[in-house]
Amino acid sequence: RMSKDLEPFSAMCCCCSQRLASVASIVLLLCVHAQGICTNVVVNRSSVTYVPDDTCQATLPEGTWISHHGCQVSHLEAITIAGPSTLSSLYVGARDLRQASILFVDWLNRKRGGLVVGSRRLSMNLAWVDDGESKLQVANATAQALRLDNVHFGVAGYSSRLTSYAALQAKADQMVMISAGASRDSIYHDNSYMFGFLPGVDDKKKDFYRSIVSIATHVDDAWDLSSSPDERPCGRMGCRSTLRFAEIGSSCRDHLNEVRTQYFGEIHPCVKVSSKASDRELRPILRRLQANNITILE
Repeated sequence: RMSKDLEPFSAMCCCCSQRLASVASIVLLLCVHAQGICTNVVVNRSSVTYVPDDTCQATLPEGTWISHHGCQVSHLEAITIAGPSTLSSLYVGARDLRQASILFVDWLNRKRGGLVVGSRRLSMNLAWVDDGESKLQVANATAQALRLDNVHFGVAGYSSRLTSYAALQAKADQMVMISAGASRDSIYHDNSYMFGFLPGVDDKKKDFYRSIVSIATHVDDAWDLSSSPDERPCGRMGCRSTLRFAEIGSSCRDHLNEVRTQYFGEIHPCVKVSSKASDRELRPILRRLQANNITILE
């Protein structure tokens, strides 16, 4: 399934910030697949199971799209990177991520003449298997992609939601996978095969909260609090003391509540609403939050 020449793996070290798995893991990967032993990650609506499979075939809907891209230079060996992506719908994030990858590969192959590794040049190819924008399909699409001929590395699709399942399959296949579209910290915990280019979402949230408090404090400091309340932007108590936080959405990030409390004091319980809620449904919810003096919505 894969070349025994390990130099293409070394070539990608720069792309993964020198955090690739050890050569021993790669050799183990070769041995496992040589014996025809695979593990499929099966995702149901409420559970994830690991199913041994001696056929190394992932079940996908009939007619699932597979897309290849590359500028194979005839005299060069190729590094192939493959993974799941949403091909069958106009999922803008997934499309933009693919287009960025295609631009880079075209530039690398055509303008730079490939990737130089020591005294050798290697071209680069891409392949994607449609994940249907579904958690029920993304692990199978990942397995199919990673098991295509001559695939050396995995590349995750767009969104933390889908990548969390793709990461499980990459780990099961012992295939190094890179991600430029997922920032959820849990994806990378306890998974030495996953490497991400984005800062962790929890760190971004903390910076966001810190910025809000800093701006409110700066506004307060710029005004003489002994002046008339009518002259001050946030009234007699000042902007900092009027910050009230609430989260609204289809899911709740309760693990951030301790950090939120540090910045905003007591926080409002999370308000769960459907991601497809209409304006008519949202309007009374927002009015109730306003009546509770909520000034920050996430």
